[in-house]
Amino acid sequence: EPKHELEVKETLSLPIFWKVYFLFSFALAPVLTALTTYKVYGQAFIHDDFFLSKVGGSLGVAKGSGAFVWGILADFLDLELLILIMTIIITIATVLVYVASLCGKIVYAISFIILFLAGGGIFSIYPVVLVRYFGRNNFAVLYGIGLTTISVAAAIMALVTLSYNTLYHGYLFFWLILAFSASLSVWIAMYLYVLDYRGVRPPPDGGSGAEEMNRIERNVPPVLPDPVNEGERG
Repeated sequence: EPKHELEVKETLSLPIFWKVYFLFSFALAPVLTALTTYKVYGQAFIHDDFFLSKVGGSLGVAKGSGAFVWGILADFLDLELLILIMTIIITIATVLVYVASLCGKIVYAISFIILFLAGGGIFSIYPVVLVRYFGRNNFAVLYGIGLTTISVAAAIMALVTLSYNTLYHGYLFFWLILAFSASLSVWIAMYLYVLDYRGVRPPPDGGSGAEEMNRIERNVPPVLPDPVNEGERG
C-alpha cells in the first residue's frame, strides 16, 4: 500500500500537479489536431483519396498500438525518461508532418503514423503518472480532472486553426505552432526528469512523491527525525 496519500484539495494546490497537467495538454494538442485535419491537410498536395483513406485507417491502428507499447515500456523503463522520449518524438513528428507537404505522400504517411504511435502513449502513461505522484485513493477524481486536458488541447487546436486561416503560409504556421506546443511539453518533461535524476521520485511501492517534489521546488529543507526522541523510542 502507498506510504501516504494526498487529498484532492492538497493535490490541486501542488505546482507539480499543474506541471504534469499542462505537459500532457501541450503534448496532446498536435495529436488531437492531426486526428481531425489529416485528410484535409493531405488533400492539399496528395490527389489520391484511396491513399488518404488507407492512411486514415492505419492511424487508428497506430494509436492503439502506441498505447499498448508505451504501457509495456512503462513497466520496464524509468517513467520520467519515458515521458521525455515520448514528448520529443511527438515534437519531431509534428515538424515532419509539415515537411511532408514538401516531400510527398510517403513522408506524409510516415510522419502521421509516428505521431500517432507516440501520441498513443499519452493515454497509457498519464494514469500511471497520476497514481505514482499523487496516490491511488483519489485517482478517479484526479483522472477526471486530467481528462480536461482534452479541452485545453482543443482550445490550442482552435487557435491554430484560426492562424491557418489568417496567416501567410498557413501550413507552416499551422504545424510549427503545434510543434511549439509539443516542445513546451518537452521542457516540462525535462524538468521532471531532472527532479528524478536528483533523487526526487515517488516511493517504489506506489506512494505519492508529490509532497517531496513540492518541497524541492520551494527549496524547503526536509523534516529530519529528532535524534533525542528517536533514541527515547528505541
